[in-house]
Amino acid sequence: MLLTVDNLRKTYTTADGPFDVLRGVSLTLAAGETLALTGESGSGKSTLLHLIGGLDTPDEGKILIDGTDLAALDDTGRARVRRGVVGVIFQQFNLIPSLRVVDNIAFQARLADTYDAQWCADLASRMGLSDHLQKYPEQLSGGQQQRVAIARTLAPRPKLILADEPTGNLDEETAGQVMDLMLGLAADTGAGLMMVTHSLSLAGRLQRRLHLAAGQLA
Repeated sequence: MLLTVDNLRKTYTTADGPFDVLRGVSLTLAAGETLALTGESGSGKSTLLHLIGGLDTPDEGKILIDGTDLAALDDTGRARVRRGVVGVIFQQFNLIPSLRVVDNIAFQARLADTYDAQWCADLASRMGLSDHLQKYPEQLSGGQQQRVAIARTLAPRPKLILADEPTGNLDEETAGQVMDLMLGLAADTGAGLMMVTHSLSLAGRLQRRLHLAAGQLA
């Protein structure tokens, strides 16, 4: 199993007292499988994704990714997992404004020491970005910037792709196009894909769907 989440719990301290964001969440994801995670705002979807991506640590529970226990890793170890094994796509594109498109795409792979010029060129071509490689992010449309962000995430060939509302800033037509590309590339690389989305139509395009409510899977 590529991903195993077992009895995950996370509590935040607020002005009104402790808030249990996740209350014993368990799930699995196989290599090559796609999973949609739905739920109301504040249900814990993004928190769960951030924990799986090693961006935060749980209070209780276990996260195994390709046999590696995230809880057993320090900050450096989790960063190493994020660079090579796990790729995260955010709703905000988080591109580096001072880098050209070609360098933004290559950025994550260079950090992971897995840079492959031909693979990056293939990604750019399939994302329709070949004519924009020398441009800067501010010169691109929102849809083009999201395609750059997806290409950057896939450049190191991650085994697990985590996407947090990746089309939330896009119009419906562009969102559908970006989704087509993301699903196609995930299938081609054999990566598992877990996507947080409010869109039931997009969720319906993935193989499985789980609904998170009040910190628990329903």
